[in-house]
Amino acid sequence: MRLVLAALGRPFTVIVALIAIVAGFFMAVGRMRKDIFPEVGNPVIYVAQPYGGMTPVQMEGFLTYYYEYHFLYITGIESVDSKSIQGAALIN
Repeated sequence: MRLVLAALGRPFTVIVALIAIVAGFFMAVGRMRKDIFPEVGNPVIYVAQPYGGMTPVQMEGFLTYYYEYHFLYITGIESVDSKSIQGAALIN
């Protein structure tokens, strides 16, 4: 209650303190290092599709081609790279 009565008794002091806090906030944001907000490159999505019992050639024909074909229809995708290994297809 005393804090409220003191603020009501000295309104000019409260306004000056508020302005000082706001000015301090803007000065702190202005001096903040840029490495806190790093530059982010192009986003990349990695897809790993495990599937046992197939050779890499079969994986390429059945799964990898299917994924590549449909990923190219998504807006914003510039390129699709893939690799088929024993039991898995890796696409980025």
